[in-house]
Amino acid sequence: MRSEASLSSSLEFRKQYMNEKIRIYLDRLAASSQKLNSFLFSGPDEEEKWEAVFYFIQKLFPKVGKGEFLEKAKKGIHPDVVILEPKKVEDKKGRIREKEIVIEQIREMHHRLRYFPYELQGKFCVIKKAHRMNEESSNALLKILEEPTANTFFFLLVEDVESILPTISSRCAILRFPQTKLPDWKEENRESFKRLLRADISEKFDYIEKICRDKNEFIESLKNWEIVTAEALRKLILQNESESKVEKVVKIIERVRESINQLEYSNASSRAVGEKLVLEIDGK
Repeated sequence: MRSEASLSSSLEFRKQYMNEKIRIYLDRLAASSQKLNSFLFSGPDEEEKWEAVFYFIQKLFPKVGKGEFLEKAKKGIHPDVVILEPKKVEDKKGRIREKEIVIEQIREMHHRLRYFPYELQGKFCVIKKAHRMNEESSNALLKILEEPTANTFFFLLVEDVESILPTISSRCAILRFPQTKLPDWKEENRESFKRLLRADISEKFDYIEKICRDKNEFIESLKNWEIVTAEALRKLILQNESESKVEKVVKIIERVRESINQLEYSNASSRAVGEKLVLEIDGK
């Protein structure tokens, strides 16, 4: 069993790890007499959002540190904390893929939340990568959020607020976590994007035909292209390049992001999305 000093250190670590504005906001929420029930944490750093959830729970109920609450909660074995996330499967090529969050998972979560709290004064549900909910599971969650109970708290963790149904996000207190570090990219994707920009239109179509065969790999490549282009934009601004050059790169970033959103949040054809993207880039 962890000592009080150890638990205090754990809370201090979370305070240091989180963005200062986020921490202050959570402190005020926890101290407020009007408790909200649903929260949407949006940002690129999964670990920071994850730590913020448990920091907030500890602020709401300071005594939760007694025993092994944090260890149990993070492992998904605490009776008062339900953790929901996409299930992972291995495909035929041995790669790990994330499945959608389906309605059965929402129903199971709802069933567990109906029980009275066992150790805490409330029940908590954390949905990691909530944007992976499909339409059916999203609508099921929406019905739950529309009829909140006083001592049940929901935390939805996403990368972008726009990736989740507006009817869900409108029922949540939204906390936007800032980018704290530059993401990494695969060097081969960076080089392939540079070659693509230099290629003629027929070569661009040939490349898209090859790369779009695996939708997940295509999305990963597009996200790498977005990062690389954003870095190029930063350099152009620092070098005081012409407005026309800056605008051209901004348009490319916008088109790449639109393509990513189409692939992640619709049933659009990967090839159609890719070909539309290269046509738009070719015309810039």
